[in-house]
Amino acid sequence: MNTTPGKCISRNVSHLFIDLSGVTLLDTMVAHQIYQLISTLNLLGIQSTISGIRPEVAQTSIQLGLDFSHVSTHSTLKQALSKQGIKLYERK
Repeated sequence: MNTTPGKCISRNVSHLFIDLSGVTLLDTMVAHQIYQLISTLNLLGIQSTISGIRPEVAQTSIQLGLDFSHVSTHSTLKQALSKQGIKLYERK
């Protein structure tokens, strides 16, 4: 939360993908930090996409009353990148 907005600005990032596929538990503090980060980036004109949200993490966010309706969400990072026209190539 403290460094990401500044780094995004200095690196001219227009879209940040936040992949939560490795997150199995989301506590109140972390959920609010993610929400605040996305809100801050939005104010800076940086779009955010969340991917890999597990059902229990989604339920926790809803129970906390966090509204992610203004954020693009996808089941996987690959789907999120594909939606933005970014193709991943698989190694054979």
